[in-house]
Amino acid sequence: MTANQYIKEENKKDRKDTGARGSRFGRWLSDMLDGSLITRSTSASAMPFILYLSAFALFLIFNAYYAEKKAREVDKLRIEMTELRIRHVRTKSEYMYMTRQSELARSLNQRGFVEATQPPVLIYKQEEKGFLGRLFR
Repeated sequence: MTANQYIKEENKKDRKDTGARGSRFGRWLSDMLDGSLITRSTSASAMPFILYLSAFALFLIFNAYYAEKKAREVDKLRIEMTELRIRHVRTKSEYMYMTRQSELARSLNQRGFVEATQPPVLIYKQEEKGFLGRLFR
C-alpha cells in the first residue's frame, strides 16, 4: 500500500498560497483575540511558564523603578552634602577669624574689658618635695 500522495500535495499547496509566517501570525493573533488560545490543552500545560515569565517581568519593572528612585536619592544627597561641606568650611573660617587674639580683644573692648598689658603672675608655687614629703604634708 502506498501513502496518499494527493492529500500531502494539497497541504503543501495550501501552505505556499497563504505564506508560512503571515498565516501563522494571523492565526495566532485571531486566536489570542477571540480567547481560543487560552482554552487549548497545550496552553494549559504552558500556564506555569507563562506565570513565571509574567512574574519575572513584574520583578524587572519593579527593579528598574527602584533603581531610578535610589539614583534620584543619591543625586539629592550629593547636592545636600556639597552644600553642607561649603557651610562647614565657611563656619570654620569664621570661627578661626573670630578666635584670633586681636578680634577677641576688639570684641571684648566693646563690652568694657581691657586687654592685660602685664603677663600673668604665679600666685602660689608648690615646693618640690619628695614622695614622702607629699604624703606627710
